[in-house]
Amino acid sequence: MEADQTLLALIGACASFVTFCLMRFPQTRRSQFQRYGPFSLVASFFGALTILLISALTVYAQAVWH
Repeated sequence: MEADQTLLALIGACASFVTFCLMRFPQTRRSQFQRYGPFSLVASFFGALTILLISALTVYAQAVWH
């Protein structure tokens, strides 16, 4: 993997983790959104998985482009 692909993969993994935390733990959200309760574990997992798959497709598309 080249440096740009590695950076895209790292950013995608971090975005996936942040998505899971924001969905699962309401205290990490901004104050106006904290009143909504936490999402279920399954919904949080699939939300994070969706972001991770989009990131993986982006890295793959970038690799194919070169």
